[in-house]
Amino acid sequence: MNRGLLVGINAYPTAPLQGCVNDVTDMANFLVNSCGFAMGDIRLLVDDRATTAGIIERLGWLLTGLQKGDRVVFHYSGHGAQMSTRNPQGEVDGLDEVICPVDFDWTDQHAIRDKQFAHIFSAVPDGVEFVWISDSCHSGDLSRDFPTPVVQGTQQKTILPPADLNWRLQTAKSQGIGAMGIRGAAKAANVALVAGCKSDQTSADAVFADRHNGALTHFLLQELAAKTGLAETLTQLIKKVNSALAQAHFTQQPQLEGSKAITARAFLAAVK
Repeated sequence: MNRGLLVGINAYPTAPLQGCVNDVTDMANFLVNSCGFAMGDIRLLVDDRATTAGIIERLGWLLTGLQKGDRVVFHYSGHGAQMSTRNPQGEVDGLDEVICPVDFDWTDQHAIRDKQFAHIFSAVPDGVEFVWISDSCHSGDLSRDFPTPVVQGTQQKTILPPADLNWRLQTAKSQGIGAMGIRGAAKAANVALVAGCKSDQTSADAVFADRHNGALTHFLLQELAAKTGLAETLTQLIKKVNSALAQAHFTQQPQLEGSKAITARAFLAAVK
């Protein structure tokens, strides 16, 4: 069985992006044309419909009834951020990395945290080829001093907190509180995560041949479509994606985390 959930969000009310819907439609076409997926195997969730509740509901569909040999893709393209938590006494006691659904508003009700992903993906059984692509920022230092992008015309795929929440965030960091992180969530589950950048970097929403895309998705699909792309291990593939980004003067460095069994195989090459 093949399944894909592809979430792309451009239409953020206060921080719109431009390439995320293109990212997931490009990935959907690649899965159908090159990986043996049928159109009915894939659900796209974009813009105003990509709410917190909508994403969580469809993740339930994605994971229901999985068995050894199934191939599964979860592709998220949109903003990422960090959020701190308080204990019942009102003290800052935690830090989470989150993805930002279209209704993201810095509350627990409208974000999906790293710990939630760890819990949700703990249900993935061994032998399932689960690839999670996160073309977003999960910055380890959400200051307002981001460097000017080397490649002009790009946007960073992260949302900066308002002043009061940023103070809470910096309080957590001053106390040495760290986040599990999206990458940590992948390590705890039977999935392979392709993350858009290191934890202290930002992922780019950029223009390629007059068309907007996330830089990770653009170069990942470019390498997958190459002659040997679907034969190389994920580890080899992400090394090539990093090289292609560097040659195009992007500073972000995609990371590969999670199940060693999956990262040592080719993209969606499930063991039967």
